[in-house]
Amino acid sequence: MPKSPRPARRRWRALSIRTLFLLLVGMVGLYVLGVSIFLAVRMHPGAVLLRRDTEPVVELFGMLNGRSQRLEAQVRDLQGLVTLGPPGYPAQLNRLRDQLSEAPDERSTRAYTAVPEAMRTAMATADEAIARLETAALEVVSLLELGRYEAAQARMMSVNALVGEMNRHLAEAERRGLSDLVRREDELSRATGQALRAVVIWLVVGLFFLPTVLLLAYRRLGAPLRDLEEGLTQVAEGDLHAQVPIRHADEIGRLAEHFNHMTSVLRERAEEQGRFAAAGELIAGVAHEVNNPLMAISAITQQRLEDNDLRADDRQDLTQILRQSRRAGKLLSGLLRFARSGGEPRAETANLGKVLREAIDLVSYQFGVAEITLDARIDPKLPRVMGDPARLEQVFVNLLSNAIHAVRQVTPPRLITIESGQDTDGVWLELTDNGPGIPTAVRRRIFRPFVTTKGRQGTGLGLYISRQILRDAGGEIEADAAPEGGARFKLRLRPAEDADLLVTPSDQTRPVLPATLDGVRILVVDDEAALRRPIARFLTRRGAVVEEAGDGVEALERIAATEGRFDVLLADLRMPRMDGVALHAELRKSHPVLADRVVFLSGDLSHLTSGSNSMRAGENTIPADRILLKPVSLEEVETRLLQVVQQAPAAD
Repeated sequence: MPKSPRPARRRWRALSIRTLFLLLVGMVGLYVLGVSIFLAVRMHPGAVLLRRDTEPVVELFGMLNGRSQRLEAQVRDLQGLVTLGPPGYPAQLNRLRDQLSEAPDERSTRAYTAVPEAMRTAMATADEAIARLETAALEVVSLLELGRYEAAQARMMSVNALVGEMNRHLAEAERRGLSDLVRREDELSRATGQALRAVVIWLVVGLFFLPTVLLLAYRRLGAPLRDLEEGLTQVAEGDLHAQVPIRHADEIGRLAEHFNHMTSVLRERAEEQGRFAAAGELIAGVAHEVNNPLMAISAITQQRLEDNDLRADDRQDLTQILRQSRRAGKLLSGLLRFARSGGEPRAETANLGKVLREAIDLVSYQFGVAEITLDARIDPKLPRVMGDPARLEQVFVNLLSNAIHAVRQVTPPRLITIESGQDTDGVWLELTDNGPGIPTAVRRRIFRPFVTTKGRQGTGLGLYISRQILRDAGGEIEADAAPEGGARFKLRLRPAEDADLLVTPSDQTRPVLPATLDGVRILVVDDEAALRRPIARFLTRRGAVVEEAGDGVEALERIAATEGRFDVLLADLRMPRMDGVALHAELRKSHPVLADRVVFLSGDLSHLTSGSNSMRAGENTIPADRILLKPVSLEEVETRLLQVVQQAPAAD
């Protein structure tokens, strides 16, 4: 059996980085403090003792030296008076008496008590010699005052001898003082050397201790950080299976645990997004095949409804068929538009009511099944708002889907309410549901990535992306609890103030169109006869001269046979052999004027370039207003063909 780790090893692994850092700092602090205390204990007493013994000696010797120098000057003055002889100078004698009679400094008495015993005797002897010299000098002054000049001269000789004696005693005191100072300095030097050796030992221990600490810190921090760096590199390179080993139960260990959880969530989300992307691609691929029969049904139904001899019951049934086919086509187009709503945000404005109605259409099929009541009160006077309509529709679909999921968790009645208005802060919209509401713990972070209340059913990205979309458009979104229970989301949008942005293609004045298609030569190009022929019959009834082609190759043959004498082309984008894109490219080369008079039919929004509402065919760009998304009414086909005929230049 494998041995379990030792308790000390487990405790070491469980230490937090903060605790480990504090321990290391504490150990370094104790090391520095220990060196400082050692130096203080080892050096401070000797320095204090040296200072304590030296200061009184220096002070006392300075006082004695000062007295001796002053006394020598007084003796020289006295020698001059003695040499001068009678009658003498009474004033000078009085001054000398006063100077020689001055009492010694009291500090000298106190200083003797602090002087070491070895030097006290020598300094006391020098002090006595100074005192004897002062006494002898006073005797000479007295003899001069009495006029005994010969006796004063004789006594002056002893005074001079006492000067020499005083200097000898001072020199001896100085010698002894210097010897004692040298001895004490030697002692202090020895102590300093011992302290220096001890400090060197401490430093050697510290030099060994520091690499050990660094090694422990590296083993504790370096390897986990390197693991995290490698894991982040793997994620940056697209490997979402990266996992970081959890070496210690500390902050970095918890960070590694969060990293592993993050990569697991990202991997799950990537798989879900991959399925969503595959579903979107599948919708895009199937859309053309579904929209073609829907439009064929719609076109044939329209044809039949134009028969005047149609019975009332049949007309009613056909009208219902036309309505339902258009409803299915609208739903499919909206779903496809929503699936293709990615791309960079554009500086556009949106009709808030229209965008919201389109979003409601996409999810409305769920209302009846789930017994949900939608109360949408949209102010029709709201101004246009800043934002890409497709991206705003994505926000509303996400909020409505979340509300539907929430109210499904409660028993009927289930209610979703939408209100809107405008105030000084801009346009606002509130979406409220009577579901269970958002838990308080989740509400604070509901707009963060991967936060969801749907469990594995949700990606946790919808609200995060919605907030980013709104912020890109200058808006904001907030979430709180509804007063009657449930959740409430309040959106704020910036109204469009720039007059240039308020004008959209649908707002512009349409050109005056010809009354009918009488005499207009049209080539209808579509590989499905069930769709091509009803369109051709409808246009023929409108007075046009219509020819048909099954694909791009056949269309080029027809154009060559007639020398390009067509006024306008109506072509499907997706066809065998040569599709509409390739046909347009060939027309650019052979009949450039006719290439500008092509209207395309498409059942797939994937042909549109994201962010530009245009389609690129090689170096050619096809505007979005030349592309009709199936299913489209035959009246709209007629209107678009009339627009192209009027706006395009004349044919060759």
